[in-house]
Amino acid sequence: MTWDLIALGETMVVFTPPPGESMRTATQVAVDHAGAESNTCVGLARLGFRVAWVSRVGGDRAGDRILDAMTAEGVDTRWVRRDPTRPTGLMLKERDGVRYYRSGSAASAMTTADLDGVELPEARAVLVTGVTALIGPGAHEAGRTLLSRASGLRIVDPNLRDGLWGSARRAELVTVFMERCDLVLGGAAELRELLAGSDDHDVARRAAARGPREVVVRGQQSVGALCESVWRTAPISRGDAVDPVGAGDAFNAGYIAVRLRGGSVEEALHAGVRCGRAVTTAPSDTAAFPRSLG
Repeated sequence: MTWDLIALGETMVVFTPPPGESMRTATQVAVDHAGAESNTCVGLARLGFRVAWVSRVGGDRAGDRILDAMTAEGVDTRWVRRDPTRPTGLMLKERDGVRYYRSGSAASAMTTADLDGVELPEARAVLVTGVTALIGPGAHEAGRTLLSRASGLRIVDPNLRDGLWGSARRAELVTVFMERCDLVLGGAAELRELLAGSDDHDVARRAAARGPREVVVRGQQSVGALCESVWRTAPISRGDAVDPVGAGDAFNAGYIAVRLRGGSVEEALHAGVRCGRAVTTAPSDTAAFPRSLG
């Protein structure tokens, strides 16, 4: 079996109150799942790619739900371990922001042992984000190992987060991933925090100087890609977004899909924008992801 992409990272169960309500007053909530890497896996699976997700979840009902959801989406979960002592992470989505409850979660205790038996050399691409770099020391090392063992395209999204084990050292910890990858897919603000730079093009050049041969910078109004010293851009139009969370992961899935199929950078940028815009039309990180790029 040849994998199109294998991703490593945490997925959480998500609670979202109805529009206009909060967790304090709501009598009902929507239950979903979300994780930077697994969101991208779902998107690629819907587009017909063979993908696998590597992680840990608790031996709890939340873990059951996530595994059922990933399997239903066509994401292979054979390398997801169940942790009998630690819980599955939790995410609360409210109108004033997102709150994470992942300290001590099963995924925060991942180690390089979680990669034992994973068919990384057979994968056309691997993906890990800065979230994995920051949730725990073992997870950080596992992310480094994923990148070092891969023989295909190595993809990193910096995906900086506050309040995690490594957040105070995030520039150091996430840059380690970026220096070991081929393709960076990052938000403009995050890349500027890590690398400085006068504009998105300059940020991309600074990132490329660290080793990646292709750098994509997602801004608020446009997205740009630096590949073979050529800078290309595409406009972003989100319309009336219901929920912007997950748009970056959806963009990544669309971009990766086109590049894995041999499409051009320009085609990949436009596909990523379309996928990111589609996801914002529903209160879920993945529910509205399209099943084709046509």
